[in-house]
Amino acid sequence: MFDIATTTLPTVRDWLRFAVSRFNEAGLHFGHGSTEAYDEAAYLILHTLHLPLDRLEPFLDARLLPEEASAVAAILERRVKERVPAAYLTREAWLHGFRFYVDERVIVPRSFLAPLVLDQFMPWIMEPERIRSALDLCTGSGCLAILLAQAFPDAEVDAVDLSKDALAVARRNVDNGPGLGPGRHGRGARHPGRRPQAPQAKRPAGGRGRP
Repeated sequence: MFDIATTTLPTVRDWLRFAVSRFNEAGLHFGHGSTEAYDEAAYLILHTLHLPLDRLEPFLDARLLPEEASAVAAILERRVKERVPAAYLTREAWLHGFRFYVDERVIVPRSFLAPLVLDQFMPWIMEPERIRSALDLCTGSGCLAILLAQAFPDAEVDAVDLSKDALAVARRNVDNGPGLGPGRHGRGARHPGRRPQAPQAKRPAGGRGRP
Protein backbone atom coordinates (compact mmCIF):
# COMPACT_ATOMS: atom_id res chain seq x y z
CA MET A 1 0.00 0.00 0.00
CA PHE A 2 2.82 2.43 0.82
CA ASP A 3 4.51 1.69 -2.52
CA ILE A 4 1.31 2.54 -4.36
CA ALA A 5 0.92 5.72 -2.32
CA THR A 6 4.24 7.10 -3.55
CA THR A 7 2.90 7.22 -7.13
CA THR A 8 -0.72 8.17 -6.46
CA LEU A 9 -0.66 10.77 -3.67
CA PRO A 10 0.58 14.09 -5.10
CA THR A 11 0.06 16.62 -2.31
CA VAL A 12 0.77 17.11 1.39
CA ARG A 13 -3.00 17.08 1.95
CA ASP A 14 -3.23 13.63 0.35
CA TRP A 15 -0.37 12.29 2.45
CA LEU A 16 -1.89 13.70 5.62
CA ARG A 17 -5.18 11.93 4.95
CA PHE A 18 -3.38 8.72 4.08
CA ALA A 19 -1.25 8.83 7.23
CA VAL A 20 -4.19 9.46 9.55
CA SER A 21 -6.07 6.56 7.96
CA ARG A 22 -3.13 4.18 8.31
CA PHE A 23 -2.41 5.24 11.91
CA ASN A 24 -6.02 4.70 12.93
CA GLU A 25 -6.22 1.44 11.01
CA ALA A 26 -3.12 0.15 12.82
CA GLY A 27 -4.48 1.19 16.21
CA LEU A 28 -1.33 3.13 17.08
CA HIS A 29 -0.94 4.61 20.53
CA PHE A 30 0.31 8.15 21.08
CA GLY A 31 1.61 10.14 24.00
CA HIS A 32 5.21 11.01 23.12
CA GLY A 33 4.38 14.54 22.04
CA SER A 34 1.19 13.92 20.08
CA THR A 35 -2.17 12.85 21.44
CA GLU A 36 -3.88 11.77 18.22
CA ALA A 37 -3.23 10.43 14.74
CA TYR A 38 -3.76 13.77 12.98
CA ASP A 39 -1.16 15.67 15.03
CA GLU A 40 1.44 12.95 14.72
CA ALA A 41 0.87 12.54 10.99
CA ALA A 42 1.26 16.28 10.47
CA TYR A 43 4.43 16.34 12.55
CA LEU A 44 6.08 13.44 10.73
CA ILE A 45 5.22 14.82 7.30
CA LEU A 46 6.39 18.36 8.08
CA HIS A 47 9.56 17.12 9.71
CA THR A 48 10.42 14.81 6.81
CA LEU A 49 9.85 17.61 4.28
CA HIS A 50 11.94 20.06 6.33
CA LEU A 51 9.01 22.41 6.77
CA PRO A 52 8.13 24.60 9.79
CA LEU A 53 6.33 22.43 12.34
CA ASP A 54 3.79 25.14 13.13
CA ARG A 55 2.75 25.89 9.54
CA LEU A 56 0.72 23.17 7.86
CA GLU A 57 -1.95 25.16 6.01
CA PRO A 58 0.30 26.96 3.48
CA PHE A 59 1.73 23.64 2.29
CA LEU A 60 -1.36 21.42 2.15
CA ASP A 61 -1.73 21.68 -1.61
CA ALA A 62 2.00 21.60 -2.38
CA ARG A 63 2.99 18.73 -4.66
CA LEU A 64 5.80 16.43 -3.57
CA LEU A 65 8.77 15.45 -5.67
CA PRO A 66 9.24 11.67 -6.14
CA GLU A 67 12.13 11.64 -3.65
CA GLU A 68 10.05 13.53 -1.10
CA ALA A 69 7.13 11.15 -1.50
CA SER A 70 9.43 8.17 -0.98
CA ALA A 71 10.87 9.71 2.18
CA VAL A 72 7.42 10.43 3.62
CA ALA A 73 6.21 6.93 2.75
CA ALA A 74 9.26 5.38 4.41
CA ILE A 75 8.85 7.13 7.76
CA LEU A 76 5.09 6.55 7.86
CA GLU A 77 5.56 2.88 7.04
CA ARG A 78 8.06 2.45 9.88
CA ARG A 79 5.66 4.15 12.29
CA VAL A 80 2.88 1.75 11.29
CA LYS A 81 4.71 -1.54 10.78
CA GLU A 82 7.46 -1.26 13.39
CA ARG A 83 5.40 0.88 15.78
CA VAL A 84 8.48 2.95 16.55
CA PRO A 85 7.61 6.13 18.49
CA ALA A 86 7.79 9.23 16.35
CA ALA A 87 10.54 10.74 18.51
CA TYR A 88 12.86 7.83 17.75
CA LEU A 89 12.11 8.10 14.04
CA THR A 90 12.93 11.81 13.90
CA ARG A 91 15.63 11.73 16.58
CA GLU A 92 14.05 14.64 18.40
CA ALA A 93 11.61 15.26 21.23
CA TRP A 94 9.90 18.47 22.22
CA LEU A 95 9.39 19.47 25.83
CA HIS A 96 7.52 22.72 26.42
CA GLY A 97 8.93 24.44 23.37
CA PHE A 98 12.46 23.05 23.64
CA ARG A 99 13.87 20.47 21.24
CA PHE A 100 16.16 17.68 22.46
CA TYR A 101 17.99 14.88 20.71
CA VAL A 102 16.72 11.39 21.65
CA ASP A 103 17.23 7.86 20.47
CA GLU A 104 16.49 4.37 21.79
CA ARG A 105 19.10 4.71 24.54
CA VAL A 106 16.80 7.00 26.54
CA ILE A 107 13.13 7.30 27.39
CA VAL A 108 11.31 9.94 25.36
CA PRO A 109 11.08 12.99 27.68
CA ARG A 110 7.56 13.94 28.67
CA SER A 111 8.02 15.00 32.29
CA PHE A 112 5.28 16.86 34.11
CA LEU A 113 8.06 18.61 36.00
CA ALA A 114 9.13 20.65 32.97
CA PRO A 115 6.61 23.50 33.43
CA LEU A 116 7.42 23.65 37.14
CA VAL A 117 11.12 23.92 36.34
CA LEU A 118 10.60 26.68 33.78
CA ASP A 119 8.40 28.55 36.30
CA GLN A 120 11.26 28.22 38.82
CA PHE A 121 9.05 26.07 41.07
CA MET A 122 6.91 29.01 42.03
CA PRO A 123 5.31 29.43 44.54
CA TRP A 124 7.40 26.90 46.47
CA ILE A 125 10.66 28.70 45.75
CA MET A 126 10.12 32.34 46.59
CA GLU A 127 13.66 33.54 45.83
CA PRO A 128 14.89 31.59 42.78
CA GLU A 129 17.94 33.83 42.46
CA ARG A 130 19.29 32.24 45.64
CA ILE A 131 19.41 28.73 44.14
CA ARG A 132 23.07 27.77 43.73
CA SER A 133 22.93 24.02 43.03
CA ALA A 134 20.53 21.43 41.63
CA LEU A 135 20.65 17.70 40.94
CA ASP A 136 18.86 15.82 38.17
CA LEU A 137 19.05 12.19 39.28
CA CYS A 138 18.46 9.55 36.57
CA THR A 139 18.87 12.33 34.04
CA GLY A 140 18.29 10.19 30.92
CA SER A 141 18.45 12.57 27.96
CA GLY A 142 19.47 15.41 30.26
CA CYS A 143 16.43 17.48 29.34
CA LEU A 144 15.41 18.43 32.87
CA ALA A 145 18.99 19.26 33.86
CA ILE A 146 19.23 21.55 30.85
CA LEU A 147 15.91 23.21 31.68
CA LEU A 148 17.12 23.66 35.26
CA ALA A 149 20.18 25.46 33.92
CA GLN A 150 17.89 27.64 31.82
CA ALA A 151 15.58 28.47 34.73
CA PHE A 152 18.33 28.96 37.31
CA PRO A 153 21.28 30.51 35.41
CA ASP A 154 23.29 31.09 38.61
CA ALA A 155 22.99 27.47 39.79
CA GLU A 156 25.43 24.61 39.27
CA VAL A 157 23.40 21.72 37.88
CA ASP A 158 24.56 18.09 38.08
CA ALA A 159 23.09 15.51 35.68
CA VAL A 160 23.61 11.97 37.00
CA ASP A 161 22.68 8.55 35.63
CA LEU A 162 23.84 4.94 35.91
CA SER A 163 23.50 4.32 32.17
CA LYS A 164 26.52 5.23 30.08
CA ASP A 165 24.34 5.14 26.97
CA ALA A 166 21.93 7.65 28.49
CA LEU A 167 24.81 9.87 29.55
CA ALA A 168 26.11 9.91 25.98
CA VAL A 169 22.75 11.29 24.86
CA ALA A 170 22.71 13.78 27.73
CA ARG A 171 26.21 14.93 26.82
CA ARG A 172 25.08 15.53 23.25
CA ASN A 173 22.17 17.63 24.43
CA VAL A 174 24.35 19.58 26.85
CA ASP A 175 26.92 20.29 24.14
CA ASN A 176 24.33 21.28 21.55
CA GLY A 177 21.99 23.16 23.86
CA PRO A 178 18.19 22.93 23.59
CA GLY A 179 16.61 23.95 20.32
CA LEU A 180 13.86 26.51 20.59
CA GLY A 181 10.50 25.92 18.95
CA PRO A 182 8.75 28.39 16.65
CA GLY A 183 7.84 31.57 18.47
CA ARG A 184 9.52 30.38 21.66
CA HIS A 185 10.56 33.35 23.79
CA GLY A 186 11.46 33.74 27.41
CA ARG A 187 14.32 32.95 29.72
CA GLY A 188 15.60 30.10 27.59
CA ALA A 189 15.63 32.22 24.44
CA ARG A 190 17.22 35.33 25.91
CA HIS A 191 19.40 33.95 28.66
CA PRO A 192 21.33 30.82 27.74
CA GLY A 193 22.10 30.28 31.41
CA ARG A 194 24.84 28.02 32.71
CA ARG A 195 25.33 24.63 31.14
CA PRO A 196 24.82 21.65 33.43
CA GLN A 197 27.97 20.04 34.74
CA ALA A 198 29.31 17.14 32.68
CA PRO A 199 26.78 14.28 32.92
CA GLN A 200 28.25 11.60 35.13
CA ALA A 201 27.65 8.02 36.19
CA LYS A 202 27.32 7.35 39.90
CA ARG A 203 26.24 4.42 42.00
CA PRO A 204 23.47 5.20 44.47
CA ALA A 205 24.78 5.48 48.01
CA GLY A 206 24.31 2.28 49.96
CA GLY A 207 22.91 0.35 47.00
CA ARG A 208 23.97 -1.77 44.12
CA GLY A 209 24.12 -0.16 40.75
CA ARG A 210 24.98 -1.28 37.27
CA PRO A 211 28.53 -0.42 36.18
